[in-house]
Amino acid sequence: MWDKFKKLTIVVLIAAFISGTVPESILPQAAYVSAAVPKVQASAYVVMDANSGDVIYKKSMNKKIYPASTAKLMTAIVVIDNIDINKRVTFTKNMRKKVPSDASKLDLKPGTAYTVKQYLNMLLIGSDADSAMALASGAGISYNKFISLMNSTAKSYGMSKTSFDNPIGLDTGNGYNKMYTSAYDYAVMARHAMSYELIRNIVAKSTYTVPARKGKPSFKVKNSNGFYSTYKLKNKEYKIIGSKTGTTRAAGRVLIATARDEEGHELICAYFGGNSPEALYKGIEKLLDYAFKQYSNDKITLAVGFWDTRFRSSEKVICKHATSGAIPMQANGKFNPELVKNATDTASIINEISGLGLETGNEIALTVAGLAIAYYNGKDMENGSGELTDEELGIISSLENTEGFNISEQKKIAGLYLSGVMANVQIQDMNHQITKEEAVLIADLLT
Repeated sequence: MWDKFKKLTIVVLIAAFISGTVPESILPQAAYVSAAVPKVQASAYVVMDANSGDVIYKKSMNKKIYPASTAKLMTAIVVIDNIDINKRVTFTKNMRKKVPSDASKLDLKPGTAYTVKQYLNMLLIGSDADSAMALASGAGISYNKFISLMNSTAKSYGMSKTSFDNPIGLDTGNGYNKMYTSAYDYAVMARHAMSYELIRNIVAKSTYTVPARKGKPSFKVKNSNGFYSTYKLKNKEYKIIGSKTGTTRAAGRVLIATARDEEGHELICAYFGGNSPEALYKGIEKLLDYAFKQYSNDKITLAVGFWDTRFRSSEKVICKHATSGAIPMQANGKFNPELVKNATDTASIINEISGLGLETGNEIALTVAGLAIAYYNGKDMENGSGELTDEELGIISSLENTEGFNISEQKKIAGLYLSGVMANVQIQDMNHQITKEEAVLIADLLT
């Protein structure tokens, strides 16, 4: 029997190699994936570590499915990337005609104008189809170009099993046959979406008040995410902070939920095909409960990271030191990578990561030259009474603003670059003030 099984496995693998596809069922699974993962009614789901992008648990994650209104996350991404959020867009009768009667909409009054940011709030909180159409066809980009941008953005994210043909999330039920995706692709998309501060702030709201317009008073919209109302979670070590719901006949009930605990771990649960609202929310709750419990029991590893550093070239390095505790976690999960802190605080970041004991003055900021001088102070390094070596001279001549430093200081600057610790950053100006992100990248090599 065992020999037959081995032969069958070999045949399957050979066939898979020829076709270029290996079935998920025979791929090695991560050691922490347990058979005890709760059973839920979803036709497909992915639980992803938002800080690392790793898939923790999955079911049919590459299966072709329909996204319903979770597609509006990509609509929002394309809008923010390409349109001024303060631009005013008038909602027209023609836009209204393009929205099917069964699509989720707030019945916006034709002729009224809202800013792009206001439309985004209505889009993501109220799941408003009118707003999706206004943004995709009336904000300065042609409708066809907007759909093209949705698809090209998905491709840039590596969403190989995804196609968009409308900004609302309509599918085969309304004659839109090129709207489809996979649970994995939409978890990837949600990870991108939650790295946008505007999207993150909007989807965290439980309500939004649509401003009054001529002929229409202001009115309040409740977030379609039931975790903010009917299905509020209690006595949890985590809370739901977003992201987007959806429902069509073909898709069933859909929700991409993002959860975060107090330590800074963040999970995305892309859940497709709940049979009922209760089954949808209970299913997601079971998966999130299980994942966070497995973490607390040391059965799985979750990364700690900052949402505003995702997809930057520094992401892995910053995430590594956040997970180790060398970089303190902020309550809001924001790192502010471009921020320049005072010299003492910047040196503190470097010391915490590298284990060094750099001492600086009380300067407004730590410059590259200041870092070099602080690094070599106290080291057994020639004071520089002699001339620069050819190698040191080559380094100094390639840098900017070195002429104001004496030979000793220039030797320290050259030594910093020759040591390789500046390899992670592209800085040539010695008066450049080191940002938080640069401090981490430099410190990572200063061990």
